Parts: sequence; structure tokens; C-alpha cells
Amino acid sequence: MIGIVLGLLIVLLSVGVGALLARRFPLCGLERTAYAGALGLALLSYGVALLAWLHRRDGLWGLLTVWGLFGIWGWRIGIGLSRIERKPAVGVNVVAWGLTALLLGFGLVLCFLPPDGNEWDALAYHLAYPKLYLQAGGMVEVPFMHQSYFPPLLDMLFWLGLWLDGESCAKVFHWAMGLWMVLGCAGFSSRLGGYGGLAGLLVASTPVVAWQMGTAYVDLSTALYVGLGAFAVYRGLHERVPILLWLGGVMVGFALATKYTALLAWGLLGLLGLAWCFRARWWGGARTLVMAGAVAVLIGAPWYVRNWVWTGNPVYPFAYEIFGGKQWGRAQADAYRHDQLKFGIGREPYQLLLSPWNLTAYPAPFADPIGVRAGERVYLVPTMGMGYLATVGLVLAGGLSARLGWLLLFVVGNWVGWFYLMQQVRYLILVFPVLAGVGTTPIVRVPLGLQWGYTGILGLQAGFTLWLLWVGYVSAVSLALRDRDTYLQQRLQIYPAVQYLNQQVPCDAGVILLDETRGYYLNRPYLWGNEGHHRLIPYDTMRTPRSLIAWMTAHGYRFVLYNYRFRPEGKPEPWRLLYERAIAEGLLIPRFSARGVEVYEVADSSV
Repeated sequence: MIGIVLGLLIVLLSVGVGALLARRFPLCGLERTAYAGALGLALLSYGVALLAWLHRRDGLWGLLTVWGLFGIWGWRIGIGLSRIERKPAVGVNVVAWGLTALLLGFGLVLCFLPPDGNEWDALAYHLAYPKLYLQAGGMVEVPFMHQSYFPPLLDMLFWLGLWLDGESCAKVFHWAMGLWMVLGCAGFSSRLGGYGGLAGLLVASTPVVAWQMGTAYVDLSTALYVGLGAFAVYRGLHERVPILLWLGGVMVGFALATKYTALLAWGLLGLLGLAWCFRARWWGGARTLVMAGAVAVLIGAPWYVRNWVWTGNPVYPFAYEIFGGKQWGRAQADAYRHDQLKFGIGREPYQLLLSPWNLTAYPAPFADPIGVRAGERVYLVPTMGMGYLATVGLVLAGGLSARLGWLLLFVVGNWVGWFYLMQQVRYLILVFPVLAGVGTTPIVRVPLGLQWGYTGILGLQAGFTLWLLWVGYVSAVSLALRDRDTYLQQRLQIYPAVQYLNQQVPCDAGVILLDETRGYYLNRPYLWGNEGHHRLIPYDTMRTPRSLIAWMTAHGYRFVLYNYRFRPEGKPEPWRLLYERAIAEGLLIPRFSARGVEVYEVADSSV
């Protein structure tokens, strides 16, 4: 409970800080709130990152004190934050806002839950390496975890949250990113004449979005900054307001600091914006847009420069063929690409045309195997839902202003990039706010019956999503608050083995994880063991199990955690065979077994 309160307090103060800057832009109501919140949290992240880089964790209290003072000041003079667009109360809009508020509330409740087996990436790296930063007193390289080199704008806020009061506080920051995303696309739709509540409901009821609002992932932050950046650039071009182009550049710069996928959005926004300027012969706008794009690069650059210094590759571990990279090789690059290609149905051009339907009708190939059990059935959680197909129908029925066409081109361009890179549905979240903000605007031009029909479809999606969240998560909150260990025992397969290691082995005993990366709860030094993750373990020089054991003992690793549930079928790879032969020859002794996870210890006789 304390973590939630602290997180919400920092979020509110960040709105105040952001308001000091947002009031300089021609924004109103929901827009101003969304941009203020996004600016405030991003600036806080950079302040935290500076302290982490300097290894001055003791400076966090000072940063929060200054933040609080500026936040209070911002709330006092940030005129306009409390105003919302005054429009007649329309039934569909009132219903939509009610359902949206309920979904946002459910998302906040989920923040009470400790990350479980459905939050793989949170336990593998989004929370794991901030925890390692805390243990080290600041930012350090984590070479066995290649995801620790990803742009970490939100992960730095996770570091702050863990330092304050644990995972719940950290999760609130991602929930807030989702909140500002919903308000931002609602404000944009309302400005264009649509019903903001429907735009917000379309995004908030998307199952993958609603689920992510209660997780320590980062996809909502990328969607927030890309969406707000696209909205600002659109308004800057069509209203010929240069300061909005600068705002768009700042937002996209923060997007570059959240995820590599924002690089495509940055390029597309720039190219489409320049094409519009040339067509309209607005040469001053073109110059401003180029400079705003440069500002975006400067804002995101610290993380890419850091990677270049640490690894020789600014987008590590990607683009290995161009930049190479430390502790990375052809085998690792091929394995990583192979994992990405597992998602989706195919990459033939006709599959691109079918992908909107396939994402809705056949979601399993596009989603992580994360589900909610209801009775004897398991329902996938990270899916797109049917709302966006209904929105296509709405656009066809009501028509779309020609001036919005280039925003749809922006969506299509990102969709094509997603199709050929990694067909994972949560990687599409970054276009959902733009789709919602643009796609719901025709609602005022269709008959009342069609308005209620569209609202009914979104209501059905919202009801299904709320039911999933209730069955899978909200109903378990009382158990999690009452007995955290029991909750994790039930919902995280490896937790019994992790508890054994935390309680029964020496504090300095290292652990190698095989076919498992979720090391967040492990309070012992650990290393991912699969060859595809890095080259720290020189498997190519090892000829016998004893050479593996010799390397382990020389580097302080006395235990192996082997998750057999994820062991691939077929002939074992040479590196895996080293471990399995060591087990067969008694060089690794079994010490613990539960739920498909085995823990082995190096035999004293083998040292």
C-alpha cells in the first residue's frame, strides 16, 4: 500500500513539474494534463539516471525534495490542468468514460501484485537489472543480460520505485504512462470533434494494454511518447504552429529513450512531415521540423552513446552485421533473430494484408503464452481485441478527413515495420493511441444507432477485459497482500527453487540459470547460462564436463538452476550437453527439485 501511495504522489508531483513547461504550449484540458505528466516523468527519469551514472544513490532524497517543491509550484500556477473540454453530455461518451475509469482503476489495483509468471520480462530484466544497480550503488554493466543495454527511460523509474518501496511503487510509473496515453489520445480525438471517451475506451479496453498497466513492462511508455509526439507534429503542421513541432520533437526524443522500436517512428514522422511541408510550401516549417528531429536525437542520444562506449554498438545487440558488439557473436545474433521469427503467422505480403484480421481472430501466434485460467480454459491476455476492426468499420461508415491521412500513413508504416521485424502484439501498442485518436473521430458523422452499436462493441471488449483481469488478477490481490510467498509459490513456477537457493546456499555462491532468465527474486549472484544470451562462458573452448566445472568454480558459480519445462526437444546442443554429461557423471549433484525445476551443486570431488 505504501508503495502505491508513494508512486502516485510522485506521479502527481511530476504532473506539476511538467505543467511548468506544458503551459507554454497551446494545449487545453486533457491534452495539457497528458503532456505535463509525460514531460514530468521523463525529466524525473533523466534526473534519476544522472544519479545512477554518478553512483550517488544518496542524492535521490535531494532530487525528490526538489521535485516536490517544483511539483507543488506547478500545481499552483499550472492554470488549465483542471479544465476539460466543455461539450454537451452525450450518452455514448458518458458510458465510455465510465468504462475507461473502471479499466484504469483495475490497472492500478494490479500494481499491488508482485510480478509473477505472467510478467516474464519484468522478472528477467525490467526489474532485474535495476535491482542489480541498487546492489551496486549505481549504473553498472550487466553483460550477461543484453536487454540491460536497451534505452532505459522507464527502467530508471523502476530503479527509483524499487529503492523507495519495491515492485508496487515501480509498477505505478508504468500505470501512469498508460493513464497519460489514454488521456492524450482522448484529448486529441476531442479536439478533432470526436468523443474523447470512446478514444480512451478503445485504448484502455485493449486486452494487452489493460494487462500491461499492472506490469513492470515499458511498452506503454513508448506508445505514450510516440502518440503524443505524432499528435503534436500533426497540429504543428496543420495549424502552422512551430512551437508544437518542437514539442513533438521532445516527445519523440523521450520515445527514443524507451525502446529501439521508436527509431522507426522518428524516421517516419520526419519523412511524412517533410513531405507535407514541401507540398504546402511551408519552408519555415520544414526547417523547424528538421531541428526538432535533431532535438529528439539529442534527447535519446545518451543511451545510444553509452552503448557505443560499453559495447561498440549503439543499438546493442541489434545490427550485429554493421556494428558488431562485445560478448555477442553470429550464433547469438542468429538465435535472437530466430526467437523473434517465432511470433506471427508468416511474412508473405498477403499476410500483411490479413494481419489485422489474424491479430483479432487468431491471436495466439502473435502473443506471449501469457494467459488467465477460467475453469478449464486458458484465455490469452496480451492480445489486440476486436475494437480496432470495429474502428475500421466506423471509418468506412463515417469517412475520414483527408488531412488525417498522413497520420494513417504513419500507422501503416509502423505496422509494416512491425510485420517484418517481430510480429509480437505488444510491439504494436505504439500505434494504438494514434489509431484511437484518429479512428474514433468519424463517430459524430454516423447515425445514432451506429454510434451505440460501436460503443456496444467497445463495451463488450471492455467487459471481457475486465472479466479477465478480475478472474486472473484482481481476485488474488487479497492473497498477495496477506501472504506474498504463498502467492508467488502458486503463480511462479521457479519460486520454490529460488527460495531454496535464497535460504539454503551461501550468500556468495553463484548460480547459473539454464533455460531460465527470471532472476529478479534470486538474492544470489547469477548468470544466464544459455549460449544464445552472451559469450561470457567460453563454451567453444570446453571439450569435457570437467572443463565446464573448472570454469564455474574459478568464477564463483557453484550451483545450476535448470528449468526443464523450457528445455527444447531433440538433440541437445554441444554447450547443453556439457551440463547434462556433468550431471550424469556426478560432477553436478542434485540438491532440489520442484515443478520441473532442478537445482544442482558442484560436487566437492570435482573441484
